[in-house]
Amino acid sequence: MPLISVIIPVYNVEQHLRKCLESIASQTLKDIEVICINDGSTDGSAGILQEFAQRDSRFQVISQENKGLSVARNVGLEHAKADHISYVDSDDFIHEKFLETLYNVAQKFDADIVGCDFFKIYGNEDLPQISGVEPREYKPALDVLLNRKNFIHFNVWNKLYRRSVIKDIKFVEGIYFEDWVYNCCVFAEAKSFVWIGEKMYGYRISDNSIMRSQFSHKKLDDYAEGIRQVRKFYKEKHPELWGEVRDTRISRTVKMLMNSTRRSHDRELYHAAQISLKKLYNLKLIGYCGLSCVNKVKLFKFLH
Repeated sequence: MPLISVIIPVYNVEQHLRKCLESIASQTLKDIEVICINDGSTDGSAGILQEFAQRDSRFQVISQENKGLSVARNVGLEHAKADHISYVDSDDFIHEKFLETLYNVAQKFDADIVGCDFFKIYGNEDLPQISGVEPREYKPALDVLLNRKNFIHFNVWNKLYRRSVIKDIKFVEGIYFEDWVYNCCVFAEAKSFVWIGEKMYGYRISDNSIMRSQFSHKKLDDYAEGIRQVRKFYKEKHPELWGEVRDTRISRTVKMLMNSTRRSHDRELYHAAQISLKKLYNLKLIGYCGLSCVNKVKLFKFLH
């Protein structure tokens, strides 16, 4: 059985896919399986995937119609055999010691989740050299969510998860920002999280990335849906924790939603955000707790 299952959703990324797969094939930790989900690519991505699968038995390719990132990740998880899971996006790449370092730290601290910092890639940059590793442990892992002074990026692609803490948690299908929703749930099941400050993941910034695209009604709706999904999980699994999560992690999401709406300078979108936030507030999914004075004033203006 492999030590780590690496899950890679792939959709029309032939320009960067080879570098991504090479970075995984050359990992110093060899005992891995690489599950590539070809999510209906129409460019040359499928051919590159088959090339790697033919030359390296650790690579397997699962092809499906285009169903989106969340579905692809969920499919990959269903096929994963290892006790540890790593998600890598197909236009990114990782340091050659990424998996070995995170796995060794997980073993040393008996950690359910290990994460590392990332390096933003705008062109042909490479990852910086690593001088050493200085892990920082959080027990329980949920402290990362509940402590307002801690801000760990809630992406899934710069982390290593113990399979047993994921349980039946899946990525919400059809929405943007699915990572933070997933992590809000998984972190509640983890007894410990270890953070490594070294930049071992190369995150590619492109003009058509979700984060750089203009704020839209779709993003607004998906922020709201994410909040509803997190509340549903906590009400079912950990009702005693919901209040704290709402006043910390959810308050950050409300802040991002409001600021993104204001920066759009779109009156129609602003009105839609007012309606959405009022619904969430009336359902007690959001509140003023956890917001700074400035953001409390912003929320008051949205609600009134």
